[in-house]
Amino acid sequence: MNRRTLPALTALATATALLLTACGGESSGADEKIPGAGRSSAEASASPGEKADAIDRPEMKFPKDFKMTWDVATPSDPDEAAAVNDARNYMEATFHAVTEQDPEDSAYKFYVVPLSQAQQYAKETAEAIVERGWTVTGELRHSNVQVRKGESKKLITVSFCQNEAEAFSKEVKTGKVLKDQGSEKPYYAYTVLMEKSASIDGLWQAKAASATKGAAQCA
Repeated sequence: MNRRTLPALTALATATALLLTACGGESSGADEKIPGAGRSSAEASASPGEKADAIDRPEMKFPKDFKMTWDVATPSDPDEAAAVNDARNYMEATFHAVTEQDPEDSAYKFYVVPLSQAQQYAKETAEAIVERGWTVTGELRHSNVQVRKGESKKLITVSFCQNEAEAFSKEVKTGKVLKDQGSEKPYYAYTVLMEKSASIDGLWQAKAASATKGAAQCA
């Protein structure tokens, strides 16, 4: 298992390792820029492609002092593109629970397989921050997105880097930004196992998630 602590957020939950044997295969190439690439989550389109546009997704808005940016290219395969987009949505929904101060926020529950490790990961991530009386401020940057199809057509692994050098905890009551709790290696390699939804056409949901602090590929 990996224990992942946010450098300026100072807390996160224990994550179980992914069983990647179910998700072997080569990383896909990338063609077009995904909607919202290089822009903040507030500016980004919620979903690529006509299928995803028909999904009734939860609305997520962050405070003006926090954003999540993504430098992402869209795979040519439509399933891979949808999995990447919803892995991003899962991450954003997790931090939406933090800014909403609600570890039971419905947004991340929409993007997870019910009762999965990914659901618990998101909940414990939010709880670890909210229970300290904190929220988040600044910018979380994401890059180096890779996609691997599994042996099952219903499973796709999405991996990416997260740089938290400009993200910080903020005390909810006082508004004080806790910039003195940083890390020498404020970057992480994430892996999210996505599963095709059996009930909503075009939706992919997180089944498991893990992160490694200070990963060389993210330096």
